[in-house]
Amino acid sequence: MSDGELTATQRGIEFAPPPASFPVPPVETEGRDLRALSSDGIAVLLSEAQADLTASRRVITCRLVRAITGRDGLQAAARFDAAYDPRYESLVIHGIRVIRQGVVRDEGRPEAFELMRREPNLERAIYDGRMTAHMVIPDLREGDIVDACYSIVGEQPALQGAFSWFFVLQWSTRVAETVCRVISRPGQRMLIRRFAGAPQPRVGDSNGRRIYTWRVRDLPPYLPEPFAPAWSVGYQAVEIGVALNWSQVADIFRPMYESAVSDGNPPGDLASEVAAISGRLVSPGERAVEGLRLVQRTLRYHSVAIGEGGFRPRALRTIWSTRYGDCKDASVLLTSVLRQMGLEACCALVNVGMGEDVENFIPSPRAFNHCIVRLRMNGRDYWLDGTMPPQAGDLDSLTQARFGWALPLVDQASLVRIHPGPVQAVREVVERWTFPRQIGQPARLECATTHRGWRADDVRRLIENRDSGTLSDRYREQLERELDSPLRAVEPLAISDVAHTNTLIVREVYDVERALVPVGQGGYQFLSFDDVVRPNLPILDGGGRKEPIALGTPRQVVTRREFNFAVPTNFSPWDERIRGPGGLEARARFEWLDRRRGVHTVSLTVPAEVLPAHQAPAYRAFLDRLVNNGGVGFVLRARGGRFLATSGGGGFSWGWVAWAVIVTLVAASRCSGAG
Repeated sequence: MSDGELTATQRGIEFAPPPASFPVPPVETEGRDLRALSSDGIAVLLSEAQADLTASRRVITCRLVRAITGRDGLQAAARFDAAYDPRYESLVIHGIRVIRQGVVRDEGRPEAFELMRREPNLERAIYDGRMTAHMVIPDLREGDIVDACYSIVGEQPALQGAFSWFFVLQWSTRVAETVCRVISRPGQRMLIRRFAGAPQPRVGDSNGRRIYTWRVRDLPPYLPEPFAPAWSVGYQAVEIGVALNWSQVADIFRPMYESAVSDGNPPGDLASEVAAISGRLVSPGERAVEGLRLVQRTLRYHSVAIGEGGFRPRALRTIWSTRYGDCKDASVLLTSVLRQMGLEACCALVNVGMGEDVENFIPSPRAFNHCIVRLRMNGRDYWLDGTMPPQAGDLDSLTQARFGWALPLVDQASLVRIHPGPVQAVREVVERWTFPRQIGQPARLECATTHRGWRADDVRRLIENRDSGTLSDRYREQLERELDSPLRAVEPLAISDVAHTNTLIVREVYDVERALVPVGQGGYQFLSFDDVVRPNLPILDGGGRKEPIALGTPRQVVTRREFNFAVPTNFSPWDERIRGPGGLEARARFEWLDRRRGVHTVSLTVPAEVLPAHQAPAYRAFLDRLVNNGGVGFVLRARGGRFLATSGGGGFSWGWVAWAVIVTLVAASRCSGAG
């Protein structure tokens, strides 16, 4: 949507010279090889940003100077975009200048701009009301320099003047010069956190202001390493903020949330539903879980974060009457429900991606991007997320919110560690293979996959949103890809759901046409597929490593393959235990039940979410051993259309071999196709 027919003033865009504290001298290029600096046809000559906290309204000023060194850079250099929230911010354009052979022209004219409301999170039902001022710079050519400068004036009123800023000094492309500056009042204490060897600021006082300046030149580009946790910062960067403690941060939000929770008397129909739950269930734990499901079933996720809506929840009556809301609204509703049951509950702020590192953050309202509920019962904390789809399990088996650290919105608040709890076997696969006596007949595969905890919730949601035919086809088709063979369903897909323990079992039975593939002279080969390494562990490139390694949620996975042969056989079993860094552990073993039945079991335990970078070599060694022992393959010999029996201590005509799988990074696989 645009409002291009309005004047620039009507559209909220202002035009003025840059602030006196932000000089914009010409950028010198003499003697510089701009092509050596460039990437994709653009050389970044200057990236400069400044935050001025001394004015009546906060001013953030940015300047970006780029040279076009190739045709590929024309498109990117011609586009200017600046986003702001018109409810409390204004956009001031200081100049969009094009320099060609020393001649300067300013294209930052009011009529050149389009103002668009563009919701980047629209598909996630999140509306924040921000506007984007957009223009296309005309008549750009190779060799031109584009110098764009603008300010955002104003700040979010809900944050009560709290300031924090994370800025980057080392980019993924080469930048000739990067400057970042913060101007504060001399008596305003600031906290600074530096990353990856970022320099200390140059600090000086001028005209009653304290100025912190960071300036770096020609830093090498930094590309984040794959499989690093979201909170890892391996490039030079700085976090700076007004000195607060976590209790002060909680005090900014607590009145907003408490006033929403205590919105007069709760709505009558909500109170009736809560009373019905309390009357039906005696145990406080059972009441709490049913209250959580009431919120999860009732509330449709929809966020309107316009103005203070990004930080302030709506009133309880509004949330309940509209039956939609975001994480703040869901937490307010859940807190009210639990308190009506006589339970101790409060809203708590967390960070979804950066949670493990929040304890190291400079305390700030912007340290958080999600809200959950803390329930205290019998001296223990339970962390509940009202935005999740309805969860199964009792209070001790349902999947709790795990975001590292939380800030409960209570008096005298402090950060609280969210302990991950014991490692759980979230997936166990049991395959039962029955091989035919005659060549050309299919093998029978019976498969039971047990999902627990968060994995059971995920699979349950998948099942609830598919009709039975589509679901069966999805399971069968994925397994066909894994086995590289057509399958014929012998029995309908069967699902057992034990909601109390949050356990879900999927059973499949197929005839596998090409379970045994001809090889060599009279041989037929079977190879298992990898459903332990590939879906559960990142595969690292060789070489040194600087950033930690993200392993995902602590978990255990197990695959057990039972082989039933039509003929007797004999060979030596094995039992391989593999231990890795950080408590990683795997076990691969084969054992005989009798002369026609053998069992191959592979288990993997991942006890921690992250490994430090220095353990990368040990991790690679662990992974190599697991890859070389995690599968199984064999060759059966045949004569006259029938498979041959074997006996003896080594005089048999086929042998077992460890199958070295080629690991690729694809979607998680299991016996079924449950995603």
